[in-house]
Amino acid sequence: MKKLTTISVILIGQFCFIYGQNSYKFDFLPSLKKIPDVKTCEAAYNFFACKDNSCEGYRTTKVNISKAFKDIVAVQNANGNEMTAGVNPVSMSPEESKALSEKLDKMTPEEKQQWAMQNAQSYMNMGTAHANQDMDNTVVNDAVDYVKKQQQDDIKNILKPVDLPSQFNTIEDKYKKQKTDLLKAFQLATKTDYDPLWPHNYVFGEANAQEAEKFDKEVKDYIKKILPVYNAEMNDKLAFLATLKQNLVTKYTTTEDKIAKTHYADDAMEPMNKNLLLSEHQTVLSKVMDNIQNFEDVFIQYANIYADFQKIEHVKGFETL
Repeated sequence: MKKLTTISVILIGQFCFIYGQNSYKFDFLPSLKKIPDVKTCEAAYNFFACKDNSCEGYRTTKVNISKAFKDIVAVQNANGNEMTAGVNPVSMSPEESKALSEKLDKMTPEEKQQWAMQNAQSYMNMGTAHANQDMDNTVVNDAVDYVKKQQQDDIKNILKPVDLPSQFNTIEDKYKKQKTDLLKAFQLATKTDYDPLWPHNYVFGEANAQEAEKFDKEVKDYIKKILPVYNAEMNDKLAFLATLKQNLVTKYTTTEDKIAKTHYADDAMEPMNKNLLLSEHQTVLSKVMDNIQNFEDVFIQYANIYADFQKIEHVKGFETL
């Protein structure tokens, strides 16, 4: 059994060497600092339209963490990420390895995260059939003990997810009357049912130049009044996400520090301990990615509200490939 474990570790090392998968060996939490600090719909539009170079750091961060996620999953697969029921990657047949790979490929990031935590729980309940090779490694044992407690908490929190759509709906309801009242006042002043948020200009019938000029002025006045309402709505959503971001940093700073001290599980000789540390590192990454994406979704939503008012092209989020 010990010989088999040693072979596993050697194969894992060869896998990592061949693919050069070091992209996940960093603290993921500082990536949250790259989230743009914008306060208005116009600023959100300008950022994602990349009107200057300020977007490049954010774009690079998204590419880096996306690569890190793919690499850490690959290393976990090599380490037998789905061996949580006691399956050793060395003892698996080619057919079993293929089936395992195909199953993992079909999982969403959220499913992989949940699986990793279930995986960790299984490890916590498993006994060892051989001497613990990490027995004298204080740093690894300290990290493993801490992560076990953290993952127990993570598993509990799966049952208490944040209902982001509900939170955002509540925020939008807060500003609904203001937006409705402003639109009604505009439509009453222009004697139309036109909404300047529509992505097309108003089509006049028999209006003369003076009437058209007056209509355009009403549109500009309306946009001047309504944009601050959308800015406030956006900032309320961002404030809620900022709270989640801070909770993330508070909860996982020590976790990331302890994992880093094991050189991101490289110092762990036991596959069980290695996978435990990697799965928690992946959990942190998944949560960081989700938080960044939630911010981006809000930015894009309000950037394109600004675009519709200005009748300009929509912006999109940054692809990570």
